[in-house]
Amino acid sequence: ILMMIAIFLILVAIVLVILNFYTRHDESVVVPTVKGLQVEDAKGLLSRADLKFEVIDSVYQTGGVPGAIKEQIPKEDSKVKKGRTIYLIVQAKSVQMVAIPDLKDYSRRQAEGQLNSLGFTNIAIEEVSSPYKGWVISISYKGKIVTPGQKIPKGSALKMVVGAGGEEVEDSIDEVNTEVNIDNTFFE
Repeated sequence: ILMMIAIFLILVAIVLVILNFYTRHDESVVVPTVKGLQVEDAKGLLSRADLKFEVIDSVYQTGGVPGAIKEQIPKEDSKVKKGRTIYLIVQAKSVQMVAIPDLKDYSRRQAEGQLNSLGFTNIAIEEVSSPYKGWVISISYKGKIVTPGQKIPKGSALKMVVGAGGEEVEDSIDEVNTEVNIDNTFFE
């Protein structure tokens, strides 16, 4: 039994020494700050620190420098092992394009709400005479009417043509004075 305990302790010690060597427990490098740099510049800085990188996402923020690194994971000054991958989020190089939904015959409030949720806040409203007050007639971008599904740059200025009401609506039912001929013999 003592021999089994001794062999077990020796095996545990060997495994711990190998594990410590394999994981390089006390060997680490400090992650450099790459926020604000272009990806090409960060590549050299990270490779000198013996780190890899991967761009995982791009975001568009108004006024940001296209291609600049916005976020890095793990954060700067963190201690990591050599060869670790640093994940980067960069500023998109172009404006995001957004598909405009079919908003014709929506109320002005509903259409504005949908456009605001898509990132369009600069919406000029033009009222024209129509049978219905407050209903969207058309949406235009740079003077051209937008078709449903058409993609335009997010945040662009749009013009919404809305009905002002007040125009008479013709009923589809004949309201013209029609004479109804009833056969009086039926009632006699």
